[in-house]
Amino acid sequence: LVFWHPKGAVIRQLLEDYWKDRHRRNEYKLLYTPHVANLELWKTSGHNAFYRESMFDVMKVEEDCMQLRPMNCPFHCLVYKNTTRSYRDLPLRWAELGTVYRFERSGTLHGLMRVRGFTQDDAHIFCLPEQLEQEIVNVLNLAEEILSAFGFHNYSVMLSTRPEQSVGTDEVWKAATDALIGALKAKGWEYSIDEGGGAFYGPKIDVKIRDAIGRFWQCSTVQCDFNLPERSDLNYVAQDGSKQRPIMVHRAILGSLERFFGVLIESCTGDFPLWIAPTQVRLL
Repeated sequence: LVFWHPKGAVIRQLLEDYWKDRHRRNEYKLLYTPHVANLELWKTSGHNAFYRESMFDVMKVEEDCMQLRPMNCPFHCLVYKNTTRSYRDLPLRWAELGTVYRFERSGTLHGLMRVRGFTQDDAHIFCLPEQLEQEIVNVLNLAEEILSAFGFHNYSVMLSTRPEQSVGTDEVWKAATDALIGALKAKGWEYSIDEGGGAFYGPKIDVKIRDAIGRFWQCSTVQCDFNLPERSDLNYVAQDGSKQRPIMVHRAILGSLERFFGVLIESCTGDFPLWIAPTQVRLL
């Protein structure tokens, strides 16, 4: 787990302020959700079955089994279900700097790069089928804008496809993958295929940035999900009055604040851009 000391906390605050400003300008609304939930939520989402080995042990609280969250997405589904949604409401873009907890074996921990508790710059977009490809393009544009503000211009882009353990039909996976490919073509980005590297609920685009010594680190990700809306029984009222499933896009730009901060330190060797430097001027 990470301790943010005073100067690091200054940089984190500036990162968060910039991130929130960029998202508000791109018509995202901010959410805050709990760090723990009843185990039943994680059973519904599929995490308990497909992600159990990366989750901490269940906590017994009175008569309930409670689980520290490894991801934020089921909470955003609960917010979506809080009221009736119309096709006129979509797309909905909700962002959260959400701290999550994942069980990483001690031998895999790596400074700021791989930790057991970290804050994702997470967001979820609920949209109509005809809006999907453009929403993905918008996410890639936002990633390009934010990463370039910190001096990152060299990316390695991967399209990750269906893994062996997954949920959903072949048709759903093909539709999701086609939307991601369409967005990459619209951007004109070259990409490689990572066969079987997708999330259990959908394929994804991963954007890896290169640090000062040439290593690539995954930061931005865009994941297309037809499955979680089905499992969570999400719907909207269509133009003809019928109930239809929205499509859900999971996405992060920095990945986690901790890992991004680690990459930033190494890339600029501690000589931070002036606008985020904790010490901007020193008189000698």
